[in-house]
Amino acid sequence: MNIGRLVDFFISPSRYHDPENLRRSRLFVRACLLTSLFSNSYIWLSVYFQYDKGVYLMTYNVLGFLLIPLLARTKLPITWLGNLYVSIGAFAILVLTYYSGGVWSAIYPWIISIPVLALLVVNKNAGIFWGLLSFGFMVWYAVLAVQGVELPVEYNIEDRTLWYVTVVPGLLLIILFISFVFEFTQSKALKDLEESNAVLKTQKETIASQSKTLEKLIEEKDYIIRILAHDLRNPLKNITGLAQLLELEDDAVRVKECTAMIVQSSAKAQHLVNRVLEMDASEQEVGAIKLSNIKLGAVLHQVLDTLTDAAKLKRIGIKVVNKATNDIVLAEETYLTLILENLISNAIKFSENNKTVTVKLENELGNLKVSIIDEGPGIEPEEEEMLFKKFSRLSARPTAGESSTGLGLSLVKRYVELVDGKVWYERDASVGATFVVEIKTVG
Repeated sequence: MNIGRLVDFFISPSRYHDPENLRRSRLFVRACLLTSLFSNSYIWLSVYFQYDKGVYLMTYNVLGFLLIPLLARTKLPITWLGNLYVSIGAFAILVLTYYSGGVWSAIYPWIISIPVLALLVVNKNAGIFWGLLSFGFMVWYAVLAVQGVELPVEYNIEDRTLWYVTVVPGLLLIILFISFVFEFTQSKALKDLEESNAVLKTQKETIASQSKTLEKLIEEKDYIIRILAHDLRNPLKNITGLAQLLELEDDAVRVKECTAMIVQSSAKAQHLVNRVLEMDASEQEVGAIKLSNIKLGAVLHQVLDTLTDAAKLKRIGIKVVNKATNDIVLAEETYLTLILENLISNAIKFSENNKTVTVKLENELGNLKVSIIDEGPGIEPEEEEMLFKKFSRLSARPTAGESSTGLGLSLVKRYVELVDGKVWYERDASVGATFVVEIKTVG
């Protein structure tokens, strides 16, 4: 059994919940065992010097210091136990001093050890109390000496010199040993504290990291909800409009056409939901999106059909300038539809009545460039860096009170990146705003 296990044997499990209490308890037990061992040597010195009271009191010390550590297994406060430890030693020292000549005794300097041990093993308050008590006894012995009162000398007086040179150095040794024990427990406590702080720091960093991850997941969840809310508007509006039209329509052919269009819009909405969920699951990795050859001109035609009513309400003309010799691109149809729909819809929203929105297609270095040009207020130079960011609200507002969530351009950027394309804003003083999408062509 090593020293650490022996010391811990005497300590109650309840003391392990308080690190400072545990440290004090271990110091108390170590001091008791060490002082008991030290007192044992003075039994044999007392026998040698024929000092009977020394034999009795040192035996009392040895037994007392061996037994009181067992009290550490109880729930008694460690300060009480520490003061009991000091009182056992103080009693032996003060009595032996009296019966070996008072201030002329080699044990007299040992009175100094009483408050020192109290300070090291118990606490500052105990050190003060035992210091005052020890000082009082030293003064009392001094007064007796000044008054010429001769105290009994019960050891063999013929060996006084040998008595001094063997007893007095022990004072240094016991204080030095207890001080080393105190320093050891203090250093170990500080090391344990540093390790605990390191663990806490690691846990704090882990919690902070998990908190950021959680915040990101919450933001992503909210973003997905807003994507669906934003891009489901058009198909849901179509379904609502067609359903209202069905209520007024009597012609069986028209009813069938409206029904087919409702089914088509519903399918489009469902497809959009599936694509958005796939996009989230893939964590925006382009490689996880299945790309195929898409004829962009056909997709553009479908998008313009869905936006015709919005353009007519503001008497806005949509002009298509097709200079492309190849409009087959490598993309995903739903995302491509949403890209064009968002950009053209924005151009209509931010244009005044009786203006024109131009959609220009042209090939360049194996890519297809689609430019959407409006005649609105354009983008303020200081606001350009806010483009394509989530929930950015620019100073330009829709001209007919249309809603704007600040999501459209951020979604466009996301969809474009998912099909391995690029999107940017081009400044042109002669017109409003120009947004360009570039996607790889096939063939």
